[in-house]
Amino acid sequence: MGRRIALLLVSLLVPCALQAQVTIQHGNTLSDLINNLYGGDGIQLADTGHQAHFGQTGDLQAFTRTLQSVLQARSFFPIPSAVGLVSYHFDETTGTYQRIQGALGPVLSERGSTTGKGNLNLSFSYTFADYQQIAGNDTAELVLPHCLTVACTGGHSDAAYLNDTIHVQLHFRLKSQALTFAAVYGVSNNFDLGLVVPYERNDLQVFTHAFVVVSPGSSPAIHHFDPTVETPDQSGTGTAVGIGDITARGKYRLPLHGVDSAAMVDLTLPTGDKENFLGTGHTRLRASYIASKSLKRFTPHLNAGYEVEFGQTKLDAFAYTLGTEILASPKLTLTTDLIGVVRPRGADAFVSPVLPNVQLVGRSEIDGALGGKWKLGVDRAFLFNLLLPLNKTGIRPLYVVTAGLQGTM
Repeated sequence: MGRRIALLLVSLLVPCALQAQVTIQHGNTLSDLINNLYGGDGIQLADTGHQAHFGQTGDLQAFTRTLQSVLQARSFFPIPSAVGLVSYHFDETTGTYQRIQGALGPVLSERGSTTGKGNLNLSFSYTFADYQQIAGNDTAELVLPHCLTVACTGGHSDAAYLNDTIHVQLHFRLKSQALTFAAVYGVSNNFDLGLVVPYERNDLQVFTHAFVVVSPGSSPAIHHFDPTVETPDQSGTGTAVGIGDITARGKYRLPLHGVDSAAMVDLTLPTGDKENFLGTGHTRLRASYIASKSLKRFTPHLNAGYEVEFGQTKLDAFAYTLGTEILASPKLTLTTDLIGVVRPRGADAFVSPVLPNVQLVGRSEIDGALGGKWKLGVDRAFLFNLLLPLNKTGIRPLYVVTAGLQGTM
């Protein structure tokens, strides 16, 4: 009797164990980790005498390459401000540059003042960004229809099983961390040069669950998974560490009456490893106009610019920031910013037929930021910031937090 019960339990548990089996994929890079899902050669179903063909040739692998390209194409953390604790503006009444007293400067945006000749502003910050959504959803569901060419149907174009589909539910999480060193030196009273060097760590987790949706009139025996051939559940984890894309920047103060204004150029070099999402693999050039005005406790600022990404013109973008610094106390400056990016041709970039009506790269991305600086001494301050997405297009972070130290020499 006991032996029969044991055999019954085994007969019930083994199929469940096989069904719950997850295949762990590996890769030499984070890009490989995505591309190696389902062995890197598409989804293999059970051999039932019918050779299953789902999607056009390579549709699934085309999507994984698209997702890989999207993650390679973006920076996962914002570049910190070039504004230091010490700033100078031109006093038209005296014809000289005067040191700004009051607000300690923004965290992620810029203002029109400059650092001042011979001053060196240094900052060291830590940033954590958590990415796990596509267009506001935790899971992206890919739909692979059956191939309907003569080679796939064998002449049976009216067979019910040709309406079966495979659905692949994909979930990923990318935790990106960066230790960023930034330096800004006042070459003259109206010209600054700066350098931003990030050291990054990316932790990627990918999980997929695939299942067959059997159409009316079709038999489940024709299309189904066999875990001994390939499991419907796939998973992979990987970590990459290294230097990210380095940015060199220059800022020149403009003699505009009534406001502090400047022109700024950021040149971002492809020094990060593209295959591990540490860099974009392309040189980027951004030219911006900056305006700000100190009004007692408030210093509103406007940044507007255009970024060109060489080798990937569909990602060229207009960038804008609107915000203010608030002098809450002599030691505390609060900052608020509305940060936006508009890519005129972004909606056409990285589209996938197996994920219709979903933009992997948003045409317009809008973020809100709240932060501040706490003065620790005459020439030192602690900085902090929280950035949250305000819309849901593309692959966006749940949040981005930044904390660090800033000083003047």
